[in-house]
Amino acid sequence: MRPVLKYCGNHSLSDVKITAASRADYLGFIFTRKSKRTVRADQVAEWLKRTEAKGKKLVGVFADDSVERIEKVLQTVPLQVIQLHGAEQPPYVERVRSKTGRTVWKALRHGKNTLEAMRRYAGIVDGYIIDTKVKGAIGGTGVSFDWDSVPGYMAESARLHTPCLIAGGISPDNIDKLLSRHPIGIDIASGIETNFQKDGRLIRKIEERVERQNDQTTAD
Repeated sequence: MRPVLKYCGNHSLSDVKITAASRADYLGFIFTRKSKRTVRADQVAEWLKRTEAKGKKLVGVFADDSVERIEKVLQTVPLQVIQLHGAEQPPYVERVRSKTGRTVWKALRHGKNTLEAMRRYAGIVDGYIIDTKVKGAIGGTGVSFDWDSVPGYMAESARLHTPCLIAGGISPDNIDKLLSRHPIGIDIASGIETNFQKDGRLIRKIEERVERQNDQTTAD
């Protein structure tokens, strides 16, 4: 099966219309105040009213935000997934799951202790995002990590029976290298943008490469 696709950092009506027309499985919106792609719940609700996004699951990205703030966004935007992209600890994550009743993903920064961190959140989160560690940024930096580590993350994901997406610096120029490591999920923000706006041409290139890799794997 091809990897699931999440197109994150949608921050305009144009972005939403372009990604909603794509083959993405998930559309991501950043609600934490710590990103240059931060959006308001009322904006997203209006964009969704004006867009046909059937079949896409909506992901809300937060980073060290209060549970009350997350709940407030949920009153306006029908998110299926809460993605926690900060330094949230397991007790807080459990509280978010309990209070919201939503699927919760935890973003972890790639490093020597990341596999250990995955185990620490085992049974508490419903999914992982492995992203590049960039000081002062929560994501969308266009910087990738050493993808030779991806098979190890996939093996741990399988062992924990919890899906894991790879993020950070993925673009049409390098996605073949990542696909050769067989990730089960890919999370892209800046890599499908031109002049800080989602670009349908780049999305089509991404999807063509994903489908080609999937066809080759199936043939093998």
